[in-house]
Amino acid sequence: MINFLKGQPSLDLLPLEMFAQATTLAMADPDAREDMLQYANELGTPTFRNNLAAFLSREYGSAVSPSHLCPTSGASYGLEHAVALLTRPQTRTKYCYFQDPTYFLVFDIYRDLGFEPHQFVGIPDTKHQGLDVDHFEKTLQQHFPGVAPKSHDENGEWIYDAVLYCVPTHANPTGSTLPEDQRERLVQLAKKYNVLVICDDVYDILTFDKKDMPRRVVAYDLDEHDPHPVVISNGSFSKILAPGARSGWLECHPKLISVLGEWYETKKKDVVQGS
Repeated sequence: MINFLKGQPSLDLLPLEMFAQATTLAMADPDAREDMLQYANELGTPTFRNNLAAFLSREYGSAVSPSHLCPTSGASYGLEHAVALLTRPQTRTKYCYFQDPTYFLVFDIYRDLGFEPHQFVGIPDTKHQGLDVDHFEKTLQQHFPGVAPKSHDENGEWIYDAVLYCVPTHANPTGSTLPEDQRERLVQLAKKYNVLVICDDVYDILTFDKKDMPRRVVAYDLDEHDPHPVVISNGSFSKILAPGARSGWLECHPKLISVLGEWYETKKKDVVQGS
């Protein structure tokens, strides 16, 4: 019997021997105590980020820079981390948009961070064409008439007025994929209305024929070298290696990496300077 209630691999597909060998090699390294067992830098070791960037560049078929990567302990944590640091549910951030239907556990993450159900707004999935960007634009026009929102609050923090959660490639549960022209348009709308777009890109690498893989939404955001980045690509090894690895990454503009990855060091400096 095959259990379709969870998106988990068959046990015979989990690479136990590879993990055992990798662990042995890692622990035998002269710097293992510091690299493997000590508190680490929030951005991870340069070696890990360089290797991850090389792996993603090969799989995506386009260059990924280590400076655009922030390691996480999985996609769920990556989502929670980004929303916690870049939104203010009780004050500034008015709406949470979701591709509808969507991953059912995502709502609990937003509720745990202080968002209320009345802030949740569904954006229809068009099945074969992914998120309905036309509908999304009309919704934004209704919610934000007049002057376009700004990306910073009065304290200079990087805060968004709304957040969109979507799965652009092989969406869960419909399997739809957003066309490339709509991906670029989505980025432009997000910039206009200061919407943080979090893309669960956990299925892109599972595309059978890589030539059919569209550019990820974050690539359009990074193309522009715009001082107002709006897209985060949320990746994970759970679907391509093993769920128990609890390892993933966020890919986005360096301005956002400085918030997501270097948050602790920045706050520590602020405390020291203020004491």
